[in-house]
Amino acid sequence: MGLVLCLLTGLFFLIGILLLNKTKNKDNISLFTTSLAFVVMLGLLVFDLLPEIIESKNIYLIIPLLIGFGLLVFLDKLIPHHNHHHKEVHDDQKDHMEHLNHIGTITIIALIIHNLLEGLTLYSLTLNSITSGILMMISISLHNIPLGLQIGNSLKIKKNNILLLILLVLSSLIGALIVIIYGNLSNNIASILLSLTFGMLLYILIFELFREIKTSFKKKSCIYGIIVGVVVLIITLLIK
Repeated sequence: MGLVLCLLTGLFFLIGILLLNKTKNKDNISLFTTSLAFVVMLGLLVFDLLPEIIESKNIYLIIPLLIGFGLLVFLDKLIPHHNHHHKEVHDDQKDHMEHLNHIGTITIIALIIHNLLEGLTLYSLTLNSITSGILMMISISLHNIPLGLQIGNSLKIKKNNILLLILLVLSSLIGALIVIIYGNLSNNIASILLSLTFGMLLYILIFELFREIKTSFKKKSCIYGIIVGVVVLIITLLIK
């Protein structure tokens, strides 16, 4: 049952991508999903990862956090993209889409690490209580749908990211298999990986997603995305 739940959480990324493919107005959907993903990722950092890092009471976790942040700075330079400057009206649609592709690539890399840890946690929890495992699966899946929407923007542009998407979908399942084969990770290793992931997602939140929406806060698509993101966030907090 634990393996099934871990697989289901990954498949919800695909649901988000399929929903995106059914839409016609890509510009508005792009802004909507980016705004929604911004709120969901902010909630993931503040209400999920940060409390676990603080609970460890280890000040040295700032080091892997900075490493995770710095790693994406490096990837930001390594992965081909461009100097992206937003305007109220995009006069260079290709430039805008390339930037979305760049965001999608580094977001997937960070989320793969995060979902490995979620798979470890979800599988271990399900061993003790199937009901608790189902509730956690629902909470994770509600996060994954809007993130899948946002990631889907990039995958339609660059097919090379398909391999990364497969790893993302299977990452929670792989985490569960690690528990089966090797047992649970030690608290220290889990805390280090959490801090590493926090640093990576923090970079994406500030320098990628926020940069995409900062000049569009007054647009309806942005406002709706933020509102839906808040609703999703509230629901996931209530069912935890």
